[in-house]
Amino acid sequence: MKTNAAVLWEENTPWSVEEIDLDPPRAGEVLVELAASGLCHSDEHVVTGDLRGFVGPLPTVGGHEGAGVVLEVGEGVRSVAPGDHVVFGFVPACGTCPSCATGHSNLCDLGGLTASGMQVSDLTTRHHARGRDLSLAIGSLGTFAHHTVVNEASCIRIDRTHRLDRACLLGCGVVTGWGSAVNAGRVAPGDLVAVVGIGGIGASAVLGARAARAPSSAASARARSSAPGRRVPGSSPSSTRWRSSARRPWSSAPPTPTGRSPRRAPTWPAPPGTAGSTS
Repeated sequence: MKTNAAVLWEENTPWSVEEIDLDPPRAGEVLVELAASGLCHSDEHVVTGDLRGFVGPLPTVGGHEGAGVVLEVGEGVRSVAPGDHVVFGFVPACGTCPSCATGHSNLCDLGGLTASGMQVSDLTTRHHARGRDLSLAIGSLGTFAHHTVVNEASCIRIDRTHRLDRACLLGCGVVTGWGSAVNAGRVAPGDLVAVVGIGGIGASAVLGARAARAPSSAASARARSSAPGRRVPGSSPSSTRWRSSARRPWSSAPPTPTGRSPRRAPTWPAPPGTAGSTS
């Protein structure tokens, strides 16, 4: 079929929106009509070459935050059917490899194959333009297009009532920020959380921290001001101070009148067998 896609032919050049040829899905693959695609900064890193070697070779179709409607499925596909609404995961999850079976789908065996930019099922391509094969820049997805073919393991079926132009953000930015607070940071009730940078990922980290019932969080668009004693533009004492009287986990001192415990370095337990160790 014919469709339109944004193709990067050379590094540090604009994306070229043009007509491409798209092959039908093969076994284990899904043809999806995209309704929306997010723009992640990683896509800019593809342009600048910062991800060279970790993503598909040029020429390539960009985008990895996408949501759309399934049009056709290849042989053996069972998790989705034509008409289903799906969000793409930028790391595929087959559900059967050792990592997936033990709850670590972020380490799915198929994930390493996406760096090839090819279909993870057989390492060939379905996208073509100007007589050349096109890779898929990140996650073997190619969401900068009206249509794309992806592996079934990259599709997450969602309820049809969800807006696809918002659901697409769940493909990367929202889950990355949310997971950084809830899973990687293991934020718990009583924790105080600071998030530096409040773009899509930072804002999602704040949402994750609040969902984990952290009593207070602070977010800043800048890490520091340009001159000593000078407040960062856009910040104010009311927006940057901790608003909870909860104590930091490493401080036993009572909170100050501003609700802030005196600064004290964290104390970590000594390694076993060393001075100060109880083992």
